[in-house]
Amino acid sequence: MDAAFAQLVLEHSPDALVLLGPDWSVSFLNAAAEQLFGYPRAQLLGADYSLLLAESSREAFHQFLSSFAAPAGTPRAAGPAAGPAAGPARRPFTGVGRRGDASEIPLEITCAALPPASGGAGSVAVAVRPAPPRVAPHDGGAATDTLPAAPGSPAAGTAGTTATARRRTFSALEADLVPGTTGVLPRLSPAEHDDQLKAAVLRDTLTGLPNGTLFNERLAAALRRPDPVDVLLLNVDDFKSYNDMLGRSAADELLVEVASRLRNCVRPHDTVARLGGDEFAVLLTECLNAGAVAKRISDSLYVPARIGGSLVRPGVSMGLAARTAATQDGAELLRQADSAMSAAKAAGKNTWLEFRPEMLSVAVNTPQGETGLRQAVELGQISVHYQPVVSPGLGAVVQFEAFARWERYGKLVPPNQFLPVAEQSGLIREIGDEVMRRACAEIRPWLAGDAAYSVAVNVSGLQFQHRDFATDVLGIVASTGVDPRQLMLELTESVFFDADSDVLRQLAQLREAGVRIAMDDFGTGYSTLGRLKELPLDKVKIDRSFVAMIKTGKEHLPFFRTMIRAAQDLGLRVTAEGIETPAQAKYLMDLGCDSLQGYLFAKPAPASDLAGTMESALNAIDKVEAAG
Repeated sequence: MDAAFAQLVLEHSPDALVLLGPDWSVSFLNAAAEQLFGYPRAQLLGADYSLLLAESSREAFHQFLSSFAAPAGTPRAAGPAAGPAAGPARRPFTGVGRRGDASEIPLEITCAALPPASGGAGSVAVAVRPAPPRVAPHDGGAATDTLPAAPGSPAAGTAGTTATARRRTFSALEADLVPGTTGVLPRLSPAEHDDQLKAAVLRDTLTGLPNGTLFNERLAAALRRPDPVDVLLLNVDDFKSYNDMLGRSAADELLVEVASRLRNCVRPHDTVARLGGDEFAVLLTECLNAGAVAKRISDSLYVPARIGGSLVRPGVSMGLAARTAATQDGAELLRQADSAMSAAKAAGKNTWLEFRPEMLSVAVNTPQGETGLRQAVELGQISVHYQPVVSPGLGAVVQFEAFARWERYGKLVPPNQFLPVAEQSGLIREIGDEVMRRACAEIRPWLAGDAAYSVAVNVSGLQFQHRDFATDVLGIVASTGVDPRQLMLELTESVFFDADSDVLRQLAQLREAGVRIAMDDFGTGYSTLGRLKELPLDKVKIDRSFVAMIKTGKEHLPFFRTMIRAAQDLGLRVTAEGIETPAQAKYLMDLGCDSLQGYLFAKPAPASDLAGTMESALNAIDKVEAAG
């Protein structure tokens, strides 16, 4: 037979035909397979076979498929008496398939291993057809999986009579209860009836998505395999407001829209479920970049939708948790995702956060916990203190760095206690905005004295996860009347090297507006001098851990000279922080460090003490120069 003709026969076969390669990925499928599963051919070619199976059938079919081995290659006997290749006859596999629209369909699957001589060693031919209905005879006999005989066959008459006997006419009321019926339906066997009831019970009636029960089943099944497992838990932000303003019908329409967008953001074999209300969950299996999926979902839902005649942005707060070696069960993974989702909500909503163990360990009933900190923000107990930065060359204070302070019952809570809680709870965004707003407003009179003066504000990497962060910063600068060129944002190295394209976009937007960027704690993380030229930077700050190596000022520490000169050659300014002794100050001044900062000059103090801190700083620099 001509190869092209054989290909034509396979393509137009009424049965769905699929060829699995040695790695069990789809290497061929015909038109009937496309129609049966509802996927375009291009999407299936190269995909793993599990894409076509419901979660409940994958493990069983995997075992079934594993039992197939290539024939030994023994030639068959010639003539009509020749039987099949050696090996027992195999019954078809009966299971549940998964279509492109996430619906499920009972299937009957027959497999055959290709012989090595065909060039397809290790490949398996698969024929798929919808599973025949199981019918239960009136006489109480066992249900059968046999289809009615074809017309004209010896058993056709009997089969037709039996088929007629196995049908019943529904009453008008019964027909109304089953949408789309004509009043005549096949009698369902008890097993079929149970299957349909189970399918209805495991689906959300509004969106058609799996519900919490089915999600938990699939999560448990996924955790039994060694593959990566990630869970995304998400809530629609301000859903109650949509319900109150637009009405119940429009709110339901919004949930359906969210469900549709979620399905379009994940692969066909991933699971999107509605757990109840406005809460959804996504199960990702064998996913190499769950963070990218979370970002894709966030971007997709940020696009406006017309709901109930109004244009809305259905933003969501999401928590992401990944299975680790210590993960015990699905409940633990969901609990972790829930903690991350709560932190995302507290961070200002419409964002996602990845779970960190600290999110579970924060004691919210302590003054250092989330509850106390949230109350402090609401009561205005977060204040700002300022520390001067001195230019030895100019003999002047050229910058003040702003530090957040939490005053509770007349005492300051140490920053190393409440700032980690702020990041874990998501309050860091609100605190960061408040510190920046107050710093610009309180330092503005001093900034007006010289265009070269500036105020520095520390920024957490979590703040950059909000797509509008740069716009918010420029809004604060404009509202306080400060020149953007007099604001410097200080970020740790990790923000630059873990940054995605959106973070870099926002940094570029800020610098284009005049805002300056500094790398804090330089030398403690990922950066190298060679990479500095690639970053959107104006200044680097040498970390205090390096400055602490200077004890007497007589040490031989060549890396200081290298760091300072290399940064300056790239057009960057250099500040050394953590200066506590005159010996440290003198050592770095002699190396040409642009500016110095530390307790030697002044401790952070409220804005009301700016004059005192400047006087202290200038006196200290005078003493260092006089001693030199």
